Amino acid sequence: MIKWPTRAKAAIRSLFLPLQDIEVYVEDENDEVFYRALLKRVVEPDIKVARVLSLGNRDAVIAAANQYDYTNKPALFIIDGDLEWVREIPKAAAKGLHRHNAYCVENLLICSQAMTTILAQDAVLSEDAAAESLKFNDWLKSFDEPLIELFAAYATAQEFCPELKTVSTGVGVMCTQSKKGKVSSLATAKVNQHVTSTLAAVEKIVGKHNALAHFEKTKKRIKSLPFPVDAISGKDFIFPLLGFHLKSLGSSVNRRSLKVRLAAMCADDRLKDLRVAVHQASMKWP
Repeated sequence: MIKWPTRAKAAIRSLFLPLQDIEVYVEDENDEVFYRALLKRVVEPDIKVARVLSLGNRDAVIAAANQYDYTNKPALFIIDGDLEWVREIPKAAAKGLHRHNAYCVENLLICSQAMTTILAQDAVLSEDAAAESLKFNDWLKSFDEPLIELFAAYATAQEFCPELKTVSTGVGVMCTQSKKGKVSSLATAKVNQHVTSTLAAVEKIVGKHNALAHFEKTKKRIKSLPFPVDAISGKDFIFPLLGFHLKSLGSSVNRRSLKVRLAAMCADDRLKDLRVAVHQASMKWP
């Protein structure tokens, strides 16, 4: 993928400005093509989006939303929910800013039917055979409880010791190592170790009672969500686990391709908030 230097982004924006009805800005540089595919699902037919521009990180997107001249052209600035969303912290008050109602956009793509179709195509199976092999609900249950605990611990850590490394640790260190003929999988014992060490770091700052009380409160909030796994990072945890699972069943799709394919096939109701945000942003601001 071409990585444009920062100084070139203004020129790219000017080039595509006349070709689209709304400007869309996102965080990650590798997400531009993916977001184009996703926006095709939610943009009204008479609205043109020729290019999605990344700004590199969350803070840059929020800053740009605050500085943008909305009298010039409608714009939408998209960020992930992150641990801020897990902790129920209100999103930044910036016009044109949309925060996904989940840890990250990848969470919105997790869909039984879409994953079944991809497996059927890649492993050359019937839809029924692919669904039976996928065992979507069993797959979710294989990691949801330990990872919900982990992300409740991570959210607690962000509250009291934000300098502690949490989500960026990634799921890889909590998985079994792949061996010949076997695919990596989540090791619950390793996850539990990370939960324990994370809470221990918090306890040193606020004491055991306060740390556990906040942890339990956060876990209760997560479990009350319509989709509790939305509080687990789709990008850094669920997608790698999905890749392992699909590989074990005969699909060798890489993560970037999987993301774009799921964007085109995931459940429509998971995109309703984004659809509303695009519609509202596409109207000229007064």
